[in-house]
Amino acid sequence: MTPPPALAIEDVACRFGAVQALDGVSLEVRPGEVVALLGDSGCGKSTLLRIVAGLEQPSRGRIAIDGQVVAGAGPSVPPESRGVGLMFQDYALFPHLTVAQNVRFGLAGRTRADGDPALDLLAQVGLAALAESYPPTLSGGEQQRVALVRALAPRPRLLLLDEPFSNLDRRMRDRVREDTVALLRRTGTTALLVTHDPEEALAVASRVALMRGGRIVQVASGETLYRRPASLFAARFLADAAEIPGTCRDGAVATPLGPVPAPGFSEGVRLRVCLRPEAVVAGPPGSGTPARVLRRTFLGAATLLHLAVPGLDAPLRARLAGRGPYGAGDAAGVTLSPESVLVLPDED
Repeated sequence: MTPPPALAIEDVACRFGAVQALDGVSLEVRPGEVVALLGDSGCGKSTLLRIVAGLEQPSRGRIAIDGQVVAGAGPSVPPESRGVGLMFQDYALFPHLTVAQNVRFGLAGRTRADGDPALDLLAQVGLAALAESYPPTLSGGEQQRVALVRALAPRPRLLLLDEPFSNLDRRMRDRVREDTVALLRRTGTTALLVTHDPEEALAVASRVALMRGGRIVQVASGETLYRRPASLFAARFLADAAEIPGTCRDGAVATPLGPVPAPGFSEGVRLRVCLRPEAVVAGPPGSGTPARVLRRTFLGAATLLHLAVPGLDAPLRARLAGRGPYGAGDAAGVTLSPESVLVLPDED
């Protein structure tokens, strides 16, 4: 028999007074999978996480963990009986307890035949030497890892993370995020992560559920969501792009850069051609549509060119490897990389 999903969310709705926070949300998370709930503030992602945890109740629908219904059919299972680990922005470590004691706190009343999991997990995130230290003496990144270890120590059926890296600076966030993903994979932990950061969702999750207005609008792997967004909203949320409005005529959209194929769209449908930097190729004058470099931004491993093209209201951006030979005011030619061009129905 096929095992049940680690988490099954079925037609969940939630209302706070006149506000419809969630409206018919359904999602399955497979055992050992890390799924990200991605969206703007107020889209319902944290409310959904709290309902899964048992901190809020749905007004419709049901929640099942490992096949056990915990909300929506009969009495709700209380949070402490769901086998769920929680980790929020505020790490909520006890300042008067050592690191090891903080981790063991989640094991109160439980016995483990395989020794002390606190020290083992702390070693896996490089904090074994800090086991007898106190939280106020730790950096933000170290506190985050202690909170993660404490949530994992009881071996939860499901780990819920609500913006867990948002309090860290960028360099520390990237490092701690990598450590977190590695530990989740080593322990085989099923996790549901809430984030508003597309880069974070793509880096951490095996699948991403993009939310808008209390609904899930697309669920896919990070690569699929980025390369094949199902809507203009999804494309805009994942990355900035220059947009060229147009109409489908004879299977293409006419643009100042030439016709762009629009397969699968009906004649006369209003469309948007979306051009991210990887879709724009800058070359020498005469190599494509004439353009002029407005600005050159050095990014270290790459250079970003801002290009003015006659007929376009906004500049295009092209990413070059290394420094590139172009500077502000230089003439250039622009062509498109067909596999990176997005053509989507116009929502405006």
